[in-house]
Amino acid sequence: MITAAAALPLTAQQTRKSPHETVSAVLGDRATGNRVTVVYGRPYTKDPSTGEPRKIWGGLVPWGQAYRLGADEATLLITQKPLVIQGAEIPAGAHVLYMIPSESGASKLAISSANVGGWGASVDESHDLARVDLTKDALDKPVDQLTVAIEKDPAGGGLLRIMWEKTRFTASLRAPGMAFPAASPPATVRQRVGVTDVEVVYSRPSMRGRTIYGGLVPYGEVWRTGANNATTISFSTPVSVQGTHVDAGTYELFTIPGADEWTVILQKASKQWGAYAYDPKNDVARVTAKPVALEAPYETFTIGIGDVRDDSATLNLVWEKTRVRVKIETDIVSTLVPQIEAAMAGPGRKPYVAAAMFYLEHNIDLKKADGWMDAAIAAQPDFFPIIYRKALIQAKMGDKNGAIATAQKSMDLASKATGPEKGEYIRLNEALIASLK
Repeated sequence: MITAAAALPLTAQQTRKSPHETVSAVLGDRATGNRVTVVYGRPYTKDPSTGEPRKIWGGLVPWGQAYRLGADEATLLITQKPLVIQGAEIPAGAHVLYMIPSESGASKLAISSANVGGWGASVDESHDLARVDLTKDALDKPVDQLTVAIEKDPAGGGLLRIMWEKTRFTASLRAPGMAFPAASPPATVRQRVGVTDVEVVYSRPSMRGRTIYGGLVPYGEVWRTGANNATTISFSTPVSVQGTHVDAGTYELFTIPGADEWTVILQKASKQWGAYAYDPKNDVARVTAKPVALEAPYETFTIGIGDVRDDSATLNLVWEKTRVRVKIETDIVSTLVPQIEAAMAGPGRKPYVAAAMFYLEHNIDLKKADGWMDAAIAAQPDFFPIIYRKALIQAKMGDKNGAIATAQKSMDLASKATGPEKGEYIRLNEALIASLK
């Protein structure tokens, strides 16, 4: 059983400025239902230093900004079983609650896996389990102290109430229903390209005997590139997509399929359903790509990332008998070379081998790379894998005789080894020597 006491760090309690409360209720039958608990700090409307009343919503708690939903430690939601909050299913466990109040639009309640037991609200959307809309209504009488309540209903569900000043926010609570297979199940693709993390989140429809392009997915119309929510793609660093610069961030991925050419669109992410709210004024990048015919059909729509190198990869969109390739490139050299140079010039342990191999693979200052590899060999003079890599650098520099001699030395040392890498490095060195003769 998860308890509130186990989730709270004792050291954090020493500097609390507001009283704290634990509210708890069992949703459903008391013997078999789900106990839901909220642990939170309860600040007052009055300033604790001056006793003067404060404006809460739109004042102490600004509109449009993340609010810890309490005081001191992050507010905790503890649910013993999976729980559906305002339509979003949350797994059993301890989670952080925070909200983003809105003056005119829908206020949001966020359920996060970040900062459980920590101080304040550490906002990182990548750790949000869900963000749901709260209903908002006015109270007849003001509530002087932030109040969170869990109200049960006879059907086995309940309501989460958040009340302060003259405003009440509400989210529904219920047990998950029966699980049915999704017609278009969700999928996430993650790939590191050099030092850039690329992530695609999409849903995967299947053909099921239907004609896809020119049928289910019309030519010449904006498509969500999947099913359900608009597909999103994220980059942790700036990239270029088909030669067009794109800043780091998360974007919705739309396409306009055509028989001979596709348009690929990256748009500011707005968490929309489908492409019904697509607006070209929000486009960040618009590029074209050529579809390639496949011999065998792909039953289920698939997005993959292939041809992965340090500085590039290919985003593949595959369905029916069509593949569309979209080139993603990163400026790994401009990103990494200054860091390498600083590390090699600074104090402490040097990444000689990794730096030398990066320079070799990107044809940068091979003389410097050769010197770094010499420094690595000096520290491990009989380590034949490093000696083999020096031979690669010499070969790239055009020093065939030197490369052959170094490869031969690596092979001689490998032949005396007993580990599993013995045979591999004998073969590598033999192949390198043969290529240089």
